[in-house]
Amino acid sequence: MSSAPTPSTPSPGSAASSGARRQRAIYEAMASVDDIVDLPVAEQLQRLDEVQQVLSAVLQNASDIPQPEIPGMAHRR
Repeated sequence: MSSAPTPSTPSPGSAASSGARRQRAIYEAMASVDDIVDLPVAEQLQRLDEVQQVLSAVLQNASDIPQPEIPGMAHRR
């Protein structure tokens, strides 16, 4: 039996305020570049582009930020 939340049961992430979820998106984006110097250049550029998109969307309060758990946001993974 799975303990995953049902659509009617909010997860702790989805129950957090929009501001808290945006802060989490920023934290996760910045954490994704911690080890960037060890990656091939093409992957570095891809990761930096993804992080730039997240940060730009958060700063612009955009509804299309590519991060999960933020209302109206597309999932990317």
